[in-house]
Amino acid sequence: MTRSFPRFPVLVLLCLLVVSALPGQGLCAEPPKAGGTVPPGLTLRGPLSPEDRSYLGIGAGESFKLSEVKGGFVLLEVVGVYCPQCHVQAPLFDKLFTRLSQDPDLGGKVKMLGMAAGATKEEMEYLRESGVYKFPVASDPDYAAHKLLGEPKTPFTMLLDAKGKVLYAHLGIVEDVNALYEQIVALTR
Repeated sequence: MTRSFPRFPVLVLLCLLVVSALPGQGLCAEPPKAGGTVPPGLTLRGPLSPEDRSYLGIGAGESFKLSEVKGGFVLLEVVGVYCPQCHVQAPLFDKLFTRLSQDPDLGGKVKMLGMAAGATKEEMEYLRESGVYKFPVASDPDYAAHKLLGEPKTPFTMLLDAKGKVLYAHLGIVEDVNALYEQIVALTR
């Protein structure tokens, strides 16, 4: 009688070894927290207006990496098109955008950017035409960036430095935008 080799467990072990040896995609197991980092190469898509591209300091391509945004810091808000909390927060963040843009010290240093997780082309058109957001909102139609960020619920807000380090992270509505503004001032000195 011949003894059979346990092929299945060996095959599973080999697959796990191969997968662990592949270059990582930088997936976050959970949404980033302050002190953590966002995965390198986080890519978002337009369409963005020429004014939005100029504000962000990015080129005219279909997509762009978050690391390409000029300024040094990005306040990134992950939103859902049908997220009621996101719509409640939108006017508060529009005021924050105006305040940051008009601040002589922060205006060129901190860029606000929204990421509409799962938004279709038509939904992006709706957001743009309705004027819900005064600051640029990029799309993530296939949830690729959302998955890289650990699939946070919305709204999810992060302040990132140029290397992708998370200086601030918050899940849910930011009730006190003035306090957030003061935190941005302190964190970007």
